[in-house]
Formats: sequence, C-alpha cells, structure tokens
Amino acid sequence: MAKKNKEEQYKPQKMQQSVYSKAFDVFNIVFMILFCITILIPFWDMIVRSFSRAQDISFMHVNFFPKVWSFEAYAYCFKDSEILNALLISVARTVLGTAFHIVVTCLAAYTLTRDQMPYRRLITGILLIPMFFSGGLIPTYINMRNLHLTNNFLVYILPGGFSIYNCIIIRNYFFSIDKGMEEAANIDGASPLQVFVRIIMPLSKPVLATVSLWQIVGQWNAWFDNMIYTRSVPELTTLQYLLRRMLDTMQKKDAQNLIDVAGSNMDINPETVKAATTVIVVLPIIMVYPFLQKYFVKGIMVGAVKG
Repeated sequence: MAKKNKEEQYKPQKMQQSVYSKAFDVFNIVFMILFCITILIPFWDMIVRSFSRAQDISFMHVNFFPKVWSFEAYAYCFKDSEILNALLISVARTVLGTAFHIVVTCLAAYTLTRDQMPYRRLITGILLIPMFFSGGLIPTYINMRNLHLTNNFLVYILPGGFSIYNCIIIRNYFFSIDKGMEEAANIDGASPLQVFVRIIMPLSKPVLATVSLWQIVGQWNAWFDNMIYTRSVPELTTLQYLLRRMLDTMQKKDAQNLIDVAGSNMDINPETVKAATTVIVVLPIIMVYPFLQKYFVKGIMVGAVKG
C-alpha cells in the first residue's frame, strides 16, 4: 500500500519532467532546422548565381532559381588551357599531402604513447611551443629557399607533413586503445611495426578519418603557398590559385573587355564567376565528407578527452 502511494506521489513529477523533456526536444529540433536553413540558403544562393546571367542577379534578395539558366560562368572558368593541369596538381597535392601527413603524424603520436620512450612528456611539451609562437613568413620563406623547395612540387607536401595539434589528437586516441591487444600480439611474436600497422591503425579509423578530412580541406583549399613559392612555374599552378587569378583578372577588366572575354554578351560578370569558382572548389569537399562523416564525431570526442 505504501509503495503504491509513493508511485502516485512521484507520477506528477515524472509527467512534468516528461513535458519539459519533450518541450526541450522540440526546441532543439526547431533550432537546428533554422540553423541549417541559415547555412544552406547562402550556399544555395551561390549555386543559383553561378548558373544565372549577370543581368538577372539581384543583391537585394536571395535568388532561389535562375531566371534563365546560363553556363557562361563555368565556361569562362574551364576555358583556360591550364585548368586541367591545375586540377591534377591540386588532386595530387591533396592525396599525397594527406597520406604523408597521416603517416608521419601517426608515427610520432605512436612513439609518444610508448612507455619505453624517455622524456616523452618533456618532448610533448617542447613540440607544443610552435602552436603558440611562429617564426613568421620571411624566415619560413628563407628556410624553404635554403632547402631548395621553392619552385618544387615538394613544397606542397613536406611543410605540412606534421602537425602537433593533430598529433595530440591521435596520441590521445591511441591511449584509449586496450593495451591487452598489443600485449597479446607481442606474445605471438609481432614486431612493434606489425602491431602499429595491423592493430593500432585499423582500430583508429575514427580519428584517422577526422584528421584526414581536416588535412584534405586544408590541402585542397591552399593557394597561398602557390603564390609565394611556385608562382614562377606555371606547371605547378594549383586549381585554387588559377581560379583566384582568373577572378582577379576579370575584376580588373572594364565592361568592353569583359564582353570580348565572355564572347559578345553580358551573361557573366565578376559575381557570377566568383560564384562558379566557389562551387567548383567546394564541391569535391562536399562529395568526400559523407564517406567520413560517421567517424568524424567519434574521432574528435575520443581524441580530445582521453589520455
């Protein structure tokens, strides 16, 4: 009887908590929908602008659909004979740079998790210093020149081979892996390299996918190193720098020259070309992200709180 009275006493509280919980869930859903809309509308407007004629663009409202579909902006971007080579250079630097970064950073992170590594805490602390202090652009350029990396494809790969921030994230994730599996592999005669390749790396897919995505975005969007180190070599021009140069060239042209470049009409202007270049650059990242998304949150959370 007493138990039944207690249940009746707590029932209104449970109902009240349930109402508050449902209201909070509804608020979260509505907020996230509105938040997603505020993100998607500007990007959709950019896509519509890239397929619109110059005279149809209005800066006073969002363009949801083109009045007249036009591919002139994309034709202008892809008419350059350097575009294919620049695309290959960007893809090559993204793939090779990301792979090199993952290998070097993972090896460093794995070393910093070993108990046999002397002064590993001191070394980790020393490696953290460049996160807060930098030598600056001029000393960096002098180093690249002395290392004969200027006008060299390797300048896209080697300087980004290691990141202490990513190293800490990966190291913390390695700490979360059960050491019993490593000990069992050592008993079976596996070498440290075999343990690293066959056990540690396969179990670290979430954090590797996360760091890979960061590195892919950074390498794909990079253009400043092209302008500083390899500008005098047309064969090493990246897609992003080429599109930026084309956009700058268009913005400097007057209306008559723009008509000549576009092909006797005013279907394009700097704004439509800017929208087209944005879509061209962003689209590959959007295509890659769904394949890595399921690992993304887990990789960040575990790598950030462990160790």
